Amino acid sequence: MAKEVVSFKKSRIVQTTFLLLLMGFLCSFVPEENWILLGFNVVLSLTIGFVFFLLWRYNRQNSKRYFSLLSYFMLVALSVFFSIPLFRVFADSFIFWIALFFLIAMAAIPYFISERIARGVQNPTKSALGRVYMITVPLIIGFGTILFLNANLSANPDAFTISIFLFFGAVFFLFIAPILLITPERMNELNK
Repeated sequence: MAKEVVSFKKSRIVQTTFLLLLMGFLCSFVPEENWILLGFNVVLSLTIGFVFFLLWRYNRQNSKRYFSLLSYFMLVALSVFFSIPLFRVFADSFIFWIALFFLIAMAAIPYFISERIARGVQNPTKSALGRVYMITVPLIIGFGTILFLNANLSANPDAFTISIFLFFGAVFFLFIAPILLITPERMNELNK
């Protein structure tokens, strides 16, 4: 089953690229419309769509690997789109720099512990993933509390709520994305 060939029709390139275009479009209008950002998001979505096509061309003989790589690039692109509203809401605040540091940390750290995260996803009760959760959950709660207390800095409180929700989605996507880079063979080894 892992070596199943993926046809273009079943590759989900068009649907996933459309999803990225839609999310990029929506995130360009929070807190207010920005046509330059919309152009950037469209170009990014189409570029990732081209990457999807290249992934399909080189990995269509191995369906598990292809779909894990497709999902990886989709999650990373969505995390970029989802983090933009928070940065726009807090552009003139120290929260911007805290959020940027936090996002960079959550983008980098999971790559070093991706196999432990994968073991935790596969078998949550028998891994050290609990320690990772014990570190990241208080950080997310603390960061959310700081953001909530500084909500009055925002000119648009409705955009504030949406941007917080999207930012935590981006952090979650960045946390789980590295496990999609692990090959199916290595995942089988980790499960033993």
